Parts: sequence; structure tokens; C-alpha cells
Amino acid sequence: MSADPGNPNHDLEALKAQVQALNENERRLMDMVKVYAGLLIGMAALLVVFSWFASHKSYEQDKLTIQKALETANEQRYAAFNRELDGTLNTRLAAREQAMDRKIAELSQSLRAQAASLGGISSNSLAQQSEEVNRKILLMTELVENRNAHPFGLLYFDYAIRAANAKNFPVATEHFLAAAVAFARSRDESNLNICLARITQLGFPNMRADDFAARPLLEEKYNQLNDTLDKGNVNGKYTVALGDLRREFNEAKKRTKPR
Repeated sequence: MSADPGNPNHDLEALKAQVQALNENERRLMDMVKVYAGLLIGMAALLVVFSWFASHKSYEQDKLTIQKALETANEQRYAAFNRELDGTLNTRLAAREQAMDRKIAELSQSLRAQAASLGGISSNSLAQQSEEVNRKILLMTELVENRNAHPFGLLYFDYAIRAANAKNFPVATEHFLAAAVAFARSRDESNLNICLARITQLGFPNMRADDFAARPLLEEKYNQLNDTLDKGNVNGKYTVALGDLRREFNEAKKRTKPR
């Protein structure tokens, strides 16, 4: 039986409607897939950014921690090296100084013994010979210190620092004066200026007249330093230092009570 062309084909219309509905559903599904895909991509991007930020922050913290650890280790090694170097230097300088003191003492004793053994010499002549022997011994000591001025300066400076830390200012000042003389002779301007500052700012201001009476070498070392600076005062480079040194020395010599 053939279909009537004047009547609508309900089956065809129904199929078209179903196809159209399927297309709509497919379009909606694709839209949803695109939305979900966009959300997933956005979340992935956020996770990547967050992960990078967290790892970068952790990396910076780790780098700072490692840097601080290395700095601490280097400081400890440097301090240990300085302690070992100071110990070795002080030991060698002290041994050298003791050896020279022994040689000078032996020579002094030998010369005095020879002078005493001479017969037929008046007391005045013997006194003159004894004075001459003492003068030669002092010249020998000065010659040895001049040849090894810088090591002696370091040794005296170490003694001065230890005495200053113990608040023994007369002893510290005497060693600072001796160190300053040695540094001036060895032309170590940096350490010389440090010694001069310690003498005028720490040494003499904490001393009084009794200290000079108890330690005669203080004035002797001061005169040595004064003469050494006077000889080296080219173009007035020590004029200010000499003025400060003399002023503080004179005030300390007159002081009867500590500051």
C-alpha cells in the first residue's frame, strides 16, 4: 500500500526530531567536554605555578641554609687557622727571644768574669770597664732587635694585648711602646698606628706617677719611641702622633690617682 502524498510522514518527522535531539545532545556534550577540559587545563596550570613557587621558595631556603653553613664552617676554620698560626708564631718568637737572652746573658757573664779576673786595675777603671761592658750588651741587644724588628714587634704586641685584657695597664703600655718602636724600625705603619692609638687612648690614660717609679723601663721605652718617631718624622707625618704621645705621657707622669 503506497503512502498518501498529501499526509505527513510521521515516522520521518519523528526520525528527524530524534536526529536533531541527538545533535543537540552531542553539541551540549562537546561544550561540556570543552568546559571541563578548560577547567582541567587551568587547574593544571595553577598546580604547575604553585609547584614552581613552592619549589623555588624551598630552593632559596636551602640555598641560604647551605650558604650559612658554609660561612660558619669557613669562619671556624679561619679562626682555628689563626689560633694555630698565632700559637706557632708566639712559640717560635718566644724560643728565639729566650735563646738570644741566654746568649746575651752568657756573654755578659763571660765579659764580667774577664774584667773581674784582671789584676792591678783600680776601682775606677774596673767601673769604667763594667760600664763599657753594659753599654756593649745594650748595643748588642738593640742590634738583634733591629735585625728582627718585625717579629719582635709582633711578640711585644701579643704580650701587650694579653696584659691589657688582664687590666694590667703599666705592663701593657710598656709592651705597646716596645712594639711601636719595633714596628717603626721595620716600617710597618699599620701596626705602628695601632700601637700609638693603644698607648695614647688606653695605656697612659690609665697610669699614674707610681707606675713609672715601679717600672723604669716605661720611660726608657717612651724615649726610644719618641726618638725613633722624631728621626722618621719626614714631612711631619708623625707630628700629631708625637704631640698626643708627649701630652699623655706628661699627664700620666703627674697623675696621682687613677681616672
